[in-house]
Amino acid sequence: MKKLLSLLIAGVMTVCGVQAASAAEVTDDDLTAVNTSAKYKVVTTLNIKQGTMLLYPYNLSSSATDLFVMKNETKDTSRTIYFKEFYNRPKSISISSSDTYTPYMGCGGGYGGGGSFTYNNTGGKYDVIKVKISDLIPGLNKDGSVTKYNSALKKDVTYKFTEQFEDNGDKFYSALFFESGAAVTCATPDKNGEVEIVVSRNPAHRVAYSTNFGHTIVSAGGLTTGGGGGTNRGSVIGLRMGDADMDGYVDVSDVTDIQRVSAGEKTPKPLQKRSGDMDRDGVISITDATILQMYLANYDISRYYK
Repeated sequence: MKKLLSLLIAGVMTVCGVQAASAAEVTDDDLTAVNTSAKYKVVTTLNIKQGTMLLYPYNLSSSATDLFVMKNETKDTSRTIYFKEFYNRPKSISISSSDTYTPYMGCGGGYGGGGSFTYNNTGGKYDVIKVKISDLIPGLNKDGSVTKYNSALKKDVTYKFTEQFEDNGDKFYSALFFESGAAVTCATPDKNGEVEIVVSRNPAHRVAYSTNFGHTIVSAGGLTTGGGGGTNRGSVIGLRMGDADMDGYVDVSDVTDIQRVSAGEKTPKPLQKRSGDMDRDGVISITDATILQMYLANYDISRYYK
């Protein structure tokens, strides 16, 4: 075992973040700095069985228009699921580990997304993490809402990621989604601007967010409907296991970061305490650095997240 670990330490410098799964991988490279002082709470831990996908609602209303479309490209079938049918509890659906899927998300009847994904290594432990979402997604207001220019009204509108019905008859729709492994979270920020997100413990799974917007305007001299301007799978930095330096990637620099923490050379921020604790023993140690080296060298570390 000592010889194996020595070989890993010697060889990891040439390894470039091997990906062990392709579920909901983020494709954009526009990574932005996260508030490293952001605090979080692990509400609970869930086990998602291989061959299933968890749809997790947070703080949605019973009239939510949020929807999730799962298109099976292999079998040429499609299923549409409305979150209002289970807005206050999680829902599991069956998926095939060998098929390719295109997931879409939306609200108010419209949806977007795309991209082809497989879910062949997504079973295991998932943490439900509560966090102030404006700390992780740039451009959001402190209460978790977002202010955008509405071309129909020719003015800014603040979207609260829920259904907003105005006294003048105007209607605004917006939705906020997160993807991690085989978990899809649909959330409306609460009064503190916080959301709960289901996050995989598998370091191969990034965390992505998507937003959708729509409107029906009657106050501008006629009926105008439209939408768009959302984000498709932007990176949520700070929640991915193994990303100890919180730069959006899992690579050898994270091993170095964990080693510095374990040696007392660096004090980890709250989110780094979770992302760097690979063996989940509550302490960041040289063991965590070794486990991450094993992952980067394409060794099986599934016992730490299954």
